[in-house]
Amino acid sequence: MRTLIAVFFCLMWYNPNLLYSQIPNNTLQITYVANAGFLVASSTHKVLIDALIKGTYAPPKEITNDIMDSKPPFDSVGLYFITHYHEDHCDPVLVNEYLAKHRNVSLVTSRPTVLFINGNCYEFILLKNQFNELTPEGNQCVAKTIEGIPVKAFGLEHAPYYRNGIEMNQNMLNVSFLFEMDGIRVFHSGDIQTNAFRDYAAKNNKWTDTVDVALLCYGLFESGMPDLDYVVSTLHPKCIVVMHVPPDSNEACATRIEQFKTRFPNIILLKNSMDSQSIDISGMKNE
Repeated sequence: MRTLIAVFFCLMWYNPNLLYSQIPNNTLQITYVANAGFLVASSTHKVLIDALIKGTYAPPKEITNDIMDSKPPFDSVGLYFITHYHEDHCDPVLVNEYLAKHRNVSLVTSRPTVLFINGNCYEFILLKNQFNELTPEGNQCVAKTIEGIPVKAFGLEHAPYYRNGIEMNQNMLNVSFLFEMDGIRVFHSGDIQTNAFRDYAAKNNKWTDTVDVALLCYGLFESGMPDLDYVVSTLHPKCIVVMHVPPDSNEACATRIEQFKTRFPNIILLKNSMDSQSIDISGMKNE
């Protein structure tokens, strides 16, 4: 008996994932940080996405401090994803400090984002052993397995924004990520609208990848139920988590999502930083 106990504690010592693996199989714990930022945890993996940001969309300072210090639930993170380098998705100073402090965390992002961070933080390149650059061409995808997590990166067009007749995001590479955690396939759209999927389908005939849980920009549902129908018929997800909602639109978005539930019941909005949802996909079907 004493031998078994000793073996147990040795395993915990050498595998820190066991210290937090209280999440059941077929289940994701989705914790909202701010804007498009999330902590996603499965039974043996934790990843952060677009979580270190600045500006009006940033989370409370104490939440950012907890991420920087790897305080639970932000301990044992394996991958840090960045979809693109707008400030509401990427604060270069914070990302540089975080990766320098946590050398066991691998960065997954595009080359333009790496160059942007390095341009703001000259010594960022010293962390290159942590970099995993995935830079797809427009309407193409590239794939790589990183720290045991299969990842696909899609070059899906950033949502347009016009000022003085000029499209301000025309040179911004938005990368949407599809990654698999313990058999659960998670899609994070970054900043896109439905035309991004239409353009990808036109180039590649159709979307073919299975999605279980989709973290989707609210701009994908701009026209209401028709956009929801299109997104569901394209991705066939089991669950949708709506993100990137302007703070002053939270209540209006919540009302719209309640209406969406008549078409797609498993759609969720996490409104406040550190709101968390446990999603058991075992009883859900792909739409």
